[in-house]
Amino acid sequence: MDIAALSSAVSQASVSNQANILVMKKVMDTADTQSQGLLELLPATSRISPSHLGNSIDISA
Repeated sequence: MDIAALSSAVSQASVSNQANILVMKKVMDTADTQSQGLLELLPATSRISPSHLGNSIDISA
């Protein structure tokens, strides 16, 4: 393999790696945004259900 082809292959691999990193950062930002939204909804769900539900478990069959 000559030097020009090797340089081209290395450059292409570098660009591909940079693109993969940018996509992963976008995925992480999206996951962070979604998790923040879910955390905001958690207190709202505790107000919806009556306080007597979920306090005991009936284990008889």
